[in-house]
Amino acid sequence: MLFEITEEMKQKIKEWDSCKPIDVTGAKFSYVFTPTSLGLVIYVQCDICKRELNLTEDW
Repeated sequence: MLFEITEEMKQKIKEWDSCKPIDVTGAKFSYVFTPTSLGLVIYVQCDICKRELNLTEDW
């Protein structure tokens, strides 16, 4: 199974993001892909402030 973040999704993440990385790696997001019988559920979770962005499409 292939999971992708499209350019449109990258733009939504960029607009949503307001946190600064707190370690030297710059990592701050977890990407959650959940396949269901209705389609693919996609969330981005900020590891710093714990907010979630729902990127699920076609629902």
